[in-house]
Amino acid sequence: MDTKELLLKLSSIPGPSGFEDEVLEEIEKIMRDLSDECFRTPMGSLVCVKKGDGPRIGFFAHADQIAFLVVKVYEDGFLRLSGIGGWDPKVIASQKVWVHTKHGKFRGVVGFMPPHLQTTEESKKVPDYDHLFVDVSMNPGWDKIKVGDLVTIDVQGFEKNGTVFAPALDNRASCVAIIKAAELLKKIGSKAQVYYIFSTQEEIGGPGARSAAYIAELEYAIVIDVTHGDEDIPGFPKIKMGDGPALAVGPVTNRAFVEHIRDVAGRFNIKLQIEPIPGRSGTDTDDVQLTRVGIKTALVSIPLKYMHNPYEKVIVKDVEDTAKLLAFSTLGLE
Repeated sequence: MDTKELLLKLSSIPGPSGFEDEVLEEIEKIMRDLSDECFRTPMGSLVCVKKGDGPRIGFFAHADQIAFLVVKVYEDGFLRLSGIGGWDPKVIASQKVWVHTKHGKFRGVVGFMPPHLQTTEESKKVPDYDHLFVDVSMNPGWDKIKVGDLVTIDVQGFEKNGTVFAPALDNRASCVAIIKAAELLKKIGSKAQVYYIFSTQEEIGGPGARSAAYIAELEYAIVIDVTHGDEDIPGFPKIKMGDGPALAVGPVTNRAFVEHIRDVAGRFNIKLQIEPIPGRSGTDTDDVQLTRVGIKTALVSIPLKYMHNPYEKVIVKDVEDTAKLLAFSTLGLE
């Protein structure tokens, strides 16, 4: 399967936190040929298993994305929204959206007061949800939209010269890395019993990954997420786009397992960056490592630019290098 096409395909499927079924159904179709069994957890996460008689290791990537919820419907065809996950309201002004209802999808446009009508004080304010609205009045039957319906940004992903711009690459890029790792493991073989886990509700701090880790009774885990690529964060080294995945070092990860992964990267000539994480990581790593009696856990992150924006950016080669690192990290475990 072509990495670029997988990135574009999976990022085009809506899957807000708590409503991941559609994208997980597509992932399951792919993974059935790459694993021995697939099942869903009570929290909705998809778990696919490559059976083996070696150590039990899990690869985790959350499949959910940030989105919006309708919180008010006005009689004149306008909606108010609230964010599901970490949206910055100012990046959504004038965007096209889809409103997802049990009656089908409705087109909407995020409106914002034009500068001519803003007071001097209003023009100085950063827009928030109280100043944004969705115009759905162009839709016949728009009155079928109800409070609690989902809203997603309508943008079309694209690729140019090995770079993909698309929505929801946080964290569909990591889902693709797991799929590509599963492809590679099917070719090279590994004694490890590998659990490919596509978890739910990470963007709202939910229980999808932790509950899946509990069910699998894992000895090792690698959480795959995204990190800020090509961004200057004071006091920290810059993680560069195109220079391979970033391996977290710090108290939230298991030192011996991290060293194993570093050795694997060197042995198989896989580009690797080091990212210091001095405390909690803000990823599923924080919960997975605490499951049952504890799991030896590592965090591998794909460099991504424009996180939680309508368009996010990744380098295809970084995703493929991440997949190689995952697959080869299952070798030599005891």
